[in-house]
Amino acid sequence: MTDIKIDALRSLCEGILLKTGLSQDHATIVIDHYLENELSGKTSHGMVRVIQVANAIEKIGLPKKAPETIISKTNMALINGNMNLGPVVGKMVMDQAISLAKEHGISLVGANTYFGNTGSMAYYLRRLADEGLIGLMSCSSECMVAAPDGKERLLGTNPIGLGVPSDEGNHFIADFATSAIAYGKILVAMDKGEPIPTGCIIDKDGNPSTDPKDAAQDGAILPLADYRGFALGLFVEMIGLMLGGEVLHNETYGKDALFIISIDPAHLGGAHYSKRVCNILNTMRQSTPAPHKNSVNMPGDRSSARLHGSIQRGSIDVADKTLEKLKALA
Repeated sequence: MTDIKIDALRSLCEGILLKTGLSQDHATIVIDHYLENELSGKTSHGMVRVIQVANAIEKIGLPKKAPETIISKTNMALINGNMNLGPVVGKMVMDQAISLAKEHGISLVGANTYFGNTGSMAYYLRRLADEGLIGLMSCSSECMVAAPDGKERLLGTNPIGLGVPSDEGNHFIADFATSAIAYGKILVAMDKGEPIPTGCIIDKDGNPSTDPKDAAQDGAILPLADYRGFALGLFVEMIGLMLGGEVLHNETYGKDALFIISIDPAHLGGAHYSKRVCNILNTMRQSTPAPHKNSVNMPGDRSSARLHGSIQRGSIDVADKTLEKLKALA
């Protein structure tokens, strides 16, 4: 691991994207997103994704049109990403979801036809929660996950994000793949030369494996908690299908769909909702920890603490191989 100043890392990564010809506005959106993930400990959706984005632009070129809203009906909207980068389209979805929820009390905004990973659900949900909104979101992705009794790739890792606002800013934020391990963590493990925990992946013959290359190449990832994770992942695919995404595909670019459902508690008389949430979460945090544990954490606590700690420190440890790849691209 190499310690690098946050500003230096930002400058390095923005330089890489600007070198591809991406606009300053879009480069800033993408780096803001992935850098926050890196700082909050979500390295699977951090700097390794900058490498992916740069390689993707080299492969398929720059977007020729801006994302555009193609359906807008009261509190629902659908955006055609026009093959812009995932975080750019994701921010547009988020902004519209916030605006429509505040106007109507609840909103559903989706997007299709974008490329590159849309980032972490937590990034978007923090911003919804900061606006006092409840959020539920997900996105479909290329096939990486086998059924519990199978060995073929049938689903994407299809993360689900949940967010509830809290008065003190320590929101309830949950962000997890519906697979046993996120694909980004496999990329990080490959860069670090580390094995995958047992029970997460299989090789091409369907046998258990801990080699990240098996999942990245011709093996598969297992679903989270057996049929429960598979059911969640399949549900996400069906919502994505409704929004113009495709199912049972192996394409990295343009076939996925993203959606955000946002709720404004104020429209249901919840004027003190976030204060009550805060009291409940704090009561839970103050509950008795298990033996050999220091405290009880709520979903989102560790990531929030890492993010604020990294910002205060002004630097971050980045995997050596990841940093080498970034410098090579620059």
